[in-house]
Parts: sequence; C-alpha cells; structure tokens
Amino acid sequence: MCMLVACGGNAAPAPTANRAKPLVFAANPPIASFVDALAGDAVTVITPWSAHAGDPAQWLPTSAEIRSVAACDLIVLNGAGYEPWTEQAALPRARVLVSSESKRDRYITESGSVHSHGPQGEHSHGATASTTWLSMEMAQTQLDAIAQRLTQLLPTQRESIESNRVALQARLHALSTSVRATSARRPHWFASHPVYQYLAQEGGLVIDSMHWEPGEMPSDSEWETLRGLRARDSSPVALMLWEGEPGIAIREKLAAISTNVVVFPPQGVAGERDFVSSLERSVAAMQDAAASSVR
Repeated sequence: MCMLVACGGNAAPAPTANRAKPLVFAANPPIASFVDALAGDAVTVITPWSAHAGDPAQWLPTSAEIRSVAACDLIVLNGAGYEPWTEQAALPRARVLVSSESKRDRYITESGSVHSHGPQGEHSHGATASTTWLSMEMAQTQLDAIAQRLTQLLPTQRESIESNRVALQARLHALSTSVRATSARRPHWFASHPVYQYLAQEGGLVIDSMHWEPGEMPSDSEWETLRGLRARDSSPVALMLWEGEPGIAIREKLAAISTNVVVFPPQGVAGERDFVSSLERSVAAMQDAAASSVR
C-alpha cells in the first residue's frame, strides 16, 4: 500500500452526499463510545476491528477494510502510536482526526520488552503508551476534539452535540476527582499489564506492572518477581489492577501474598458501548478497594 496519508485526499473516494447518515470510523471502544454519546443516531459508527478477536490496538486491517475506513466521512484515530497501520494506509488527511493530538506533550514514552501471550502472540508495550483515555484530562481533550468535528459534520445537531459534550465532561471531571482522592489514600498499586500509565499520570499513582494475562498462570519466575515487589510494599494488603477477571488459582496465589484484585478493563467492558459508565464502575472499585485495605 502506498504511503498516502501525507499526500492529500486523492487516496480515497469522497463521502457519498446522499447517504442517510454520515459514516464515522472509531479506532477503539472508548472513541466509539464518545461518538455514540455525542451524536447518537445521527451517524453510523464503523468499527471493523470489532469483528476480530483481541485488542483493537493490535488490529491489522485488510486492504478492503482500509478502503472502507477511507470512505468514511470522519475517521477518528486515537494517536499516541495506537494505530501503527495508518503509517502505510491510504487515508484522506482532511477527514482524519487524531483525537489526542493537541495533548501530545503529555504522551508517555517508556522502554518495554517484547513478550508473547494471549491471542495476539508476540508484542511489545514499549515506545509510546497509547491508552490515553485512562487520563480523564486526556479523555476530555479527545471528547472535545471529536465534538468539534462532529459539529462540522452535523451542523444542524450543534446544540444536541454540545449538550451531550457538557454532560460527559462533567462525568469525566468527577472521575478525575475520584482518582486523585483514591491516590491520596493509596498511592501505590500493582497491575497485571503495563496499560495504566495515563491513569497513574492522572492521579499521581505509582504502579508496578507485570505482563500477565487473566487466563494464564504466571511462571514461577514471574511470581518471584511479584513477591519481590510485594516485599517492598509495606501495606498489609496490596492492590492489583487487572484487565479482566483472573482465574481462581491466580486469585488464590495472590491472596497468599495479601494482594487483592481490582478488575479494571482499560477499554471498558467487552460488548458495552458506554465506556464512561464502565470507567465509573472501575474507579468506584478502586475507591472501595483502597478504603477497605486501610480499615
């Protein structure tokens, strides 16, 4: 595929003027949720990655899927290295929105080892951390950028989009306050995977991350690494964020080293399009766990 992202708008057909609704591509569940919440039934949200198993960040679209994305009226990307496939995809620049672009100075870069697990096989969590939406400040920036472009696409829906934006911003602001309050009570956490960097940035948390999967028993050496980290945590009960519900045997081994599980799906609950509600439940779970651990 030619590298046409930077070559202007000749790479894809123009949006069809007689469509019943504009087509909007959303790069991941949080972005799809934002578009849904802002525009509702006024647009059709396109998420071809949802037909594939695994993390949308690891999605490798086919040529046909790229053409379907390029034909959308608005193409909403996350940025921060989330969509490496766009580097060689023929996307029309004028219709592409990188929703986190205005906050690129807040991007988190770090080294990361390549490892293999889960349905995606070998991959790395190094370079730029891409789960920007876990910082409520970054999420609000992304929401604002999406709302602005949707208003341009749907000028007759301006008041509705703005009302929805304000309501969502209020919920995100409340979540930011909650995360900071939780951090004040419990600043140190463990995590099953290095995906919570922006949550840590938001609340001033310190998070020690493993490379564990909910359905896979970690190796003896991985348990030994966690025990070493746990030994440096003086809390009677440690808290560990998990992307999904770990197996019973994993929970039992964690309990043996006084470590409680808090399930926090980074992109929301699978199959649920209301990401902010999922985020509210996850942050509430963090709050409850932090409060219980100091009683």
